[in-house]
Amino acid sequence: MKISELTVRYGRFTAVDSLSLEVPAGSVVGLVGESGSGKSTVARAVAGLTPCRGTVTGIDRARIQMVFQDPYSSLNPRMTVGASIAEGLGPQVRRAERTAGVARLLDLVALPAAAADKYPRELSGGQRQRVAVARALAAQPELLIADEITSAMDVSVQGAVLNLIRDLRTELGLSMLFISHNLAVVRYVADIVAVMRSGRLVEAGPVDEVIGSPQHDYTRALLDAVPRLAHS
Repeated sequence: MKISELTVRYGRFTAVDSLSLEVPAGSVVGLVGESGSGKSTVARAVAGLTPCRGTVTGIDRARIQMVFQDPYSSLNPRMTVGASIAEGLGPQVRRAERTAGVARLLDLVALPAAAADKYPRELSGGQRQRVAVARALAAQPELLIADEITSAMDVSVQGAVLNLIRDLRTELGLSMLFISHNLAVVRYVADIVAVMRSGRLVEAGPVDEVIGSPQHDYTRALLDAVPRLAHS
């Protein structure tokens, strides 16, 4: 997928300014920056949820799925986990196949088949995020966009979800745009990192190169906020 000259404006305010970025097939690109840098706006624009100028090529927009920061708000509290996931499989799938498909997707995100009968309120935050990922995968996306999906979690739950993302990438060969404010998180899951500031892309490249030898002062400032990364 290739993003070219992506621009998002709200009135006179420019949230994203002529951003160009490529997500190679089968790779994870981490888009990082402080709150308000425009990275989540990029995610929503690429997914077709926000009006924008510019082009997104090399992918059918219908094959893009997005997982949001708060899984509880993105899951219907009146629907069981199984019903929510089954929606992504499409109406053409027969009932018996839907049941098997839901079970397969739950297994893929390391949840028991019995979770299909539960409601979102009965699950932990980490479990709900796994359900959100399973629902997104049900649509067989070419690109998965993960928007700050671990930022509200404690460290142990965050680690489990990040391991899940790595495992899914390996098993399914997924292409991902992974949004985060945390360079340590991005380094763990991404091949390529792109750094945003005030709606613009200031630096991009292989994750170890950008973290090991940052070229922009803003990237260095982000690294300084994560001491173990800065000195690794």
